[in-house]
This record gives sequence, structure tokens and C-alpha cells, in this order.
Amino acid sequence: MNNKELANFLDISEQAFYKWRKNRPSLYKIAIFYKDSVNNSLANKDNETKLLLSYFDKLNIKEKEFYLQDMKTRILKKELDN
Repeated sequence: MNNKELANFLDISEQAFYKWRKNRPSLYKIAIFYKDSVNNSLANKDNETKLLLSYFDKLNIKEKEFYLQDMKTRILKKELDN
């Protein structure tokens, strides 16, 4: 996640985010800490997992629910077949 993506996540403009550094330093530090945490958690993932997560983030809530249920169903079926 870069600063532009973080600003979009926070639903603010990128310029407003950079102004936080001067006007709201504590809030800026919290946002950067969050960004670093997300990036560090993704650092341990392989490229295919990162790609899958990036696609999943682009789905709306109903689509996410659909694909999660589909995955659960497939896993349960696989467990039953074994």
C-alpha cells in the first residue's frame, strides 16, 4: 500500500493526507503506522497470495460473500470426499 492508496482508503485526497504531516502529526503517524503494518503483513505472503488479495479488495461486499461461500463449499466437499 502506498500513500495514494492509503488516502483513498481513508476517503481523503492525497494532498489532504500530506497536509496531516504538518497540521495533524499524530493522526499522520497513526495512518503511516497502519500502512506499515499492512505492508509488513503482506511482505510475508507469496506473489500469488498478494495478487489474490488485490483482486479480492476490488470486489463489492456481495461478491466477496459469494466467493467466500464458494471457497467454503469447495473445502467442505473436499473434506467429505476424503
